[in-house]
Amino acid sequence: MGGPGPWAEWITIYVVFNLVKLFLRLFTHTRIVGEENIPPGGGVLFLSNHISALDVFCIPWVIYTKYPQDMIRQVAKEELLRIPVIGWILAKIRAFPIRRGKADLSAIREIEDFIRNDKVVLYPEGTRSRDGKLGKGNRMVGRFIRGARPTVIPVAIKGTDQVLPVGRTFPRRGVKIEIVFGPPLDLSAELGMENVKESSIKIVDKVMAAISSLLEGREPARTVPPRAAEEAGR
Repeated sequence: MGGPGPWAEWITIYVVFNLVKLFLRLFTHTRIVGEENIPPGGGVLFLSNHISALDVFCIPWVIYTKYPQDMIRQVAKEELLRIPVIGWILAKIRAFPIRRGKADLSAIREIEDFIRNDKVVLYPEGTRSRDGKLGKGNRMVGRFIRGARPTVIPVAIKGTDQVLPVGRTFPRRGVKIEIVFGPPLDLSAELGMENVKESSIKIVDKVMAAISSLLEGREPARTVPPRAAEEAGR
């Protein structure tokens, strides 16, 4: 599971995958929507809202369920990777740090390489929402998309913030979770703009609008035809 890599990563990914599966079965009623929109192979960027620490386990779990041999990477705050045990686990499931406010050219290129070659899960708000509402997207995400040109899949996750809300030490049972994968976004007009800053802003705005539509139960406007999406991910 998890494609090529050190045995410690395989084992950790396998164990975490099955623990997440067990946890969701015991404590939640999880519904997956749009699983057919998850393309095979690399060069795919999943952009999701972020309402709970569970999100970083639930979204990869869905992707691994469909494509267990694909390489999935995930962005994590640099501080999390420094926490003993937790940081080690995150690193073994292929989370990589993003240094907010400190991104340099080499870091940007590294992230773009991951996006270009693997499946990457990223949260464009840059932090977890405290009130469940969708925040503003970070313009840097638009720059990553400009540089790597991946297939972009918007994702909406609902209900994970109710599993272990503030003040509880034990998870609630029976919480309804929904994870929605939208169709690939057509960003050709935004990518064709010459001004990098303006293009990046427009890209992120479109991504956030797509996530908002999924959260509201609507399909995002202007999507890539299946054949074009497949070719874009190569």
